[in-house]
Amino acid sequence: MMDFVLKSEGTDKSTVQHTAEELEQTIKKYRALISSSNTGAWEYFPKADFLDCNSVYFSMLGREINDYDLSGRKNLDSVWAELIHPEDRMEAVSCFFDYLVNPIGMYESFFRMKHADGSWVWICSRGSSLKDETTGKITSLIGTNVDVTGQKKAESDIQSEKILLRTLIDNLPDTIYVKDAEGRKIIANKADVACIGLNSEADVIGKNDIELFPGEIGERGYSNDMEVLSGKPQLNKEEFFFDKDGKERWLSTSKVPVYGKSGVIDRILGIGHDITERKRSEEALKKLNEELNAQSDELKVLNGQILLQKEQELEKAIAQGKFEIASEVLHDIGNALVGFGSYLNRINRATEKNSLDALKNLNAFLKNQHGLLSNAIGEDKANALVTITDGISKTQAENQKEISTSVGELLHIVSHIQEILNIQRQLVRNHGASHERKPVNLVDLLDNCRSMLLASMEKKGVKLSVNIKAGNHVIKGDHTKLMQVILNVMKNSLEAINMEAEGKCISISLDSADKHIELKITDNGQGFDEETSQKFFQRGFTTKKSGTGLGLYNCRSIVESHAGTFDISSEGPGLGSVTTIKFAI
Repeated sequence: MMDFVLKSEGTDKSTVQHTAEELEQTIKKYRALISSSNTGAWEYFPKADFLDCNSVYFSMLGREINDYDLSGRKNLDSVWAELIHPEDRMEAVSCFFDYLVNPIGMYESFFRMKHADGSWVWICSRGSSLKDETTGKITSLIGTNVDVTGQKKAESDIQSEKILLRTLIDNLPDTIYVKDAEGRKIIANKADVACIGLNSEADVIGKNDIELFPGEIGERGYSNDMEVLSGKPQLNKEEFFFDKDGKERWLSTSKVPVYGKSGVIDRILGIGHDITERKRSEEALKKLNEELNAQSDELKVLNGQILLQKEQELEKAIAQGKFEIASEVLHDIGNALVGFGSYLNRINRATEKNSLDALKNLNAFLKNQHGLLSNAIGEDKANALVTITDGISKTQAENQKEISTSVGELLHIVSHIQEILNIQRQLVRNHGASHERKPVNLVDLLDNCRSMLLASMEKKGVKLSVNIKAGNHVIKGDHTKLMQVILNVMKNSLEAINMEAEGKCISISLDSADKHIELKITDNGQGFDEETSQKFFQRGFTTKKSGTGLGLYNCRSIVESHAGTFDISSEGPGLGSVTTIKFAI
């Protein structure tokens, strides 16, 4: 391939021979370089219509060079044209011969050639012309073929992805766009074009917001773009604009800077979500709230009066019904307790009359007669009999002791319940529909409340301490309602204490000074924060899962109806609470 002839006139033969050898070595090097780079080399001689090729030209097509005629005869069709894909052949041949006729610049053509396995290989063919120095006519075209199948496949995949991506963004309802470093749009989807009020993307490309939106709106958008280009992203910014019909619309816009290969911001990627309907709903809701608030004061007053009246009527009816029912229930419970106590006493007496002494005597007798029993029934059986009677005696003694202890505890509980029932009977007897204010001794009231909750406190291991200072602790009031207040507070303290904690305690102090009586109930329970304390006396607010939110609200109302004050405080969560009740003397 590519023979070179050296002509020399008047040149020393040894010099010519040396130059030829150097040229031959250089040619070998270039051939080796082309072969190692997996590049097909070719040279076309127009006069003979002959295409000379190296082995790589064929091997990249899975073919052998020896299978083709490279003797110098006409072979362009068989070696090249017939191997080109039918869809590419006409254009490739036309491009080749156009260059042959007008060899300006470099020849370059892309086409597919058939591989021996039937697949198609994309080829990038490049070359240039060689001319006769004397005549200036083209003697040959010399060039290379490079396999670019991978590159072409990658380009095809990228193009497919671009089409898919473009199809996606054009069918999304949100506006999507890209701007250059000058804030000019270079991509705009269909939603963005429609939002601007134009007909096609071409009408938008190359323009910034000042050119697309007149006045303040355009200047605002352009200013935002410059901030994003400085590296400050804009996320979920709500902004309005006017559509082509002059109607106000709202977008939630996000813009982020895009960094180029050099690390410099050269693009803006933006997306906008239409929130016009949401804004209209918010505005309608705002107006409705304003109208409702304008009428709320009158409704609150009227509702308060109705609720107060209903509460008073309901409270009166419930109170009367409660006491009637309570009287009957207390009577039935008292009768049941009397019967229960009688059965317990009978059990106790029966236990005392059991055959324990007889068992002990039998066991002693068997031990004394062990020798005779051994002779009569054998020593092993005699020992077993003594052991069995001894075990039965001990077990019976332990059972009797346990039964006696349990009966004693039950009798103690019955006695405590009867004490509580006596307190409740007294309250029922003293109840009157008029709730007449009578002298109430707070010391007795506390004692009654303590008796009613003592069992619960002992069960939960809560220690109760009471400190009552000398003085006058009598006020005029409703005994039942005041007991309701103190019981409610003590129950709240008991429920607030962590049962797993150590040193669980509730302390009560009662003192009278400066023309008032002060009652304090302190616990080391869970406490609360300042925000929670502000809500305690709101009707319906509760911190309990099953609470109604009426307890503290009613307690304060009752205390205030007795010319007193009711307050609850805490130093914070986990630091307990203090309930302070004051009455004027």
